[in-house]
Amino acid sequence: MTQEIQATCRRCGEKHRLEHISSINATSDPDLKQQVLDGSLFLWECPHCGERNLDTAPLLYIDPEARLLAILSAEEISLEAPQEGPYAGFTVRRAATPGVLIELIKIFDAGLDDAVVDLCKQVTRMEMGKDALELRFLRLNGPDNEIIFTYPQDGQMKMIAIGFNVYEDCSRILAGH
Repeated sequence: MTQEIQATCRRCGEKHRLEHISSINATSDPDLKQQVLDGSLFLWECPHCGERNLDTAPLLYIDPEARLLAILSAEEISLEAPQEGPYAGFTVRRAATPGVLIELIKIFDAGLDDAVVDLCKQVTRMEMGKDALELRFLRLNGPDNEIIFTYPQDGQMKMIAIGFNVYEDCSRILAGH
């Protein structure tokens, strides 16, 4: 689903009309899902000055296979999981930025629980002694399913791997076992 929106270039301030994709079904639109994952869906170039800008207008992302319904919205919104209809039983999440949405999709594509991954991040930050570090899930890696997180440091993106046992321990903690 698309809609026309007005966007302002962050460099020159010119206003432009954009065709904005406002809803994506990952199963029926795998190409659009890939554009979300590589970030290209969110970029637009100002025809006046050539600046590359980020489209952060609201987006509804539905992945029936992962049972994920995510809403890209910079504004706080109230979310409740549907109890009936085609999306009953789906996990419903808000992503404040395109980067958060991309990470959320990667987590669900890996078959992981985002709340458990968030706890893993917290444990990893504590272990590293860097409470304010912005960790992002990248992927599962290798036969032991190590979890790879990325983080910025000194203008570069670094990676850290944690054992899947950390995920399992965090899952038990959240489950109350």
